[in-house]
Amino acid sequence: MTLTLRGAAALRPLPLAALLAALAMPALAEGDLHADNAMFNLFNDSSMTMVEFRMAMPDGTQSHNWLESPVAAGEGLTLEFTDPLDTRCEIKSRAIFDTGMVLESLVTYCGTARVLVTDSGITFD
Repeated sequence: MTLTLRGAAALRPLPLAALLAALAMPALAEGDLHADNAMFNLFNDSSMTMVEFRMAMPDGTQSHNWLESPVAAGEGLTLEFTDPLDTRCEIKSRAIFDTGMVLESLVTYCGTARVLVTDSGITFD
C-alpha cells in the first residue's frame, strides 16, 4: 500500500518546479470525497500532536509512517491511496501521539471522506 500526501505536508521533497505548481493546491481536498475511495482528509481533533499514522498491511505488518511531519492538534491533511492492487476497504489504522499514546481502530476507507483522530479514538465518515 502506498500513499501520496497532498497539501502543505507534501511540499518539502518536491523540486522547485513541482513546488511552485503545488503551492496552488489546497491543504485539504475539496469536493465530495465520499465518491473517491482513494482519497480522504485526515484530521487531528485531539489535544495532542500526532506524530505517526500507520495502517495494517495485508500481511499484518504495519505500514510506514504516512505523516511526513507531525500534525498539531486542530490540523489536517489530505492522503491518497496509490496502490491499485490493494483494494481493501476495512483497514486497521493506528495513530501515535507525541505523548506515546496509541489509538487503533478499524476504518472503512471506501466511501470515507474524513478520518478524525480524537483523544478517545479514530472515527470516520
